[in-house]
Amino acid sequence: MGLVFAAGLSVAACDIQAGEGGLSFDIAKGKAEDTWTRSYKLAPGGTLELINVNGRIDALPASGDEVEIVGLRKAEGTSDEAAKALLDKVEMREEVGNTRVRVEVRPPRLRGFSGHQVRWTVRVPKGVNVDLRTVNGGVKLTGLQGDVIAKTTNGGVTGTGVLSQAVDASAVNGGIEIEFGSPLSADAKVSFETVNGGVSIGLPSESRATISARAVNGGVRVSDLEIQKDEQANAFDSKRRLQGTMNGGGARVTLNTVNGGIRISRTGSTTS
Repeated sequence: MGLVFAAGLSVAACDIQAGEGGLSFDIAKGKAEDTWTRSYKLAPGGTLELINVNGRIDALPASGDEVEIVGLRKAEGTSDEAAKALLDKVEMREEVGNTRVRVEVRPPRLRGFSGHQVRWTVRVPKGVNVDLRTVNGGVKLTGLQGDVIAKTTNGGVTGTGVLSQAVDASAVNGGIEIEFGSPLSADAKVSFETVNGGVSIGLPSESRATISARAVNGGVRVSDLEIQKDEQANAFDSKRRLQGTMNGGGARVTLNTVNGGIRISRTGSTTS
């Protein structure tokens, strides 16, 4: 397991132009990038924990029995040299065990004109759980089977073909939109929560679920699914709240947003 570098540097320049307002300075940013790659062997039921600051995280199934992670690291500065120096200071911390691997991005304190991001691609074998967190960026889930925690501050969480039976997704400034590729079992647990953004969940019609949904400043809509509503629980503010069951109840599904709407639909539904 070693560092893989694929540095791509651009030429920084200062373009001086004359206009009606006098001379203007167009300072081109210096850039640098490299790729950080690791693979891990985790026991069944083990967890990959990935903590990012700036940049999105994409997670999808692995073709083999190892966790594979690739971080595309990028930095910008007033020159190529400044950008490369910043990139070298972005610390990648690893804690590796048999049942848990933790990878954390630790950026340096920034001064002047500079910035960085790490965009992650994570491939996870069946039976491995993930805990994925970023501050500035989205999280995308595709076909995952293990338990999922996905959290972001500025960005959204999206998912397609998700097979997990335990999903905890949250955002502050961003929406959550996840479709499940298989019915929820009676003991599954799903929680979607955001402050500023909408919430959308796609469920196969065979799912057994007990649903609780609330949109403080928005509405709750159901499309192409049969949900038996709890009339007593929905008597107050029925447009913004929904309590009900699918197929007699089972999996606990909790959906919450403050500023945004909630949509509950059948997986693959095109109803708007």
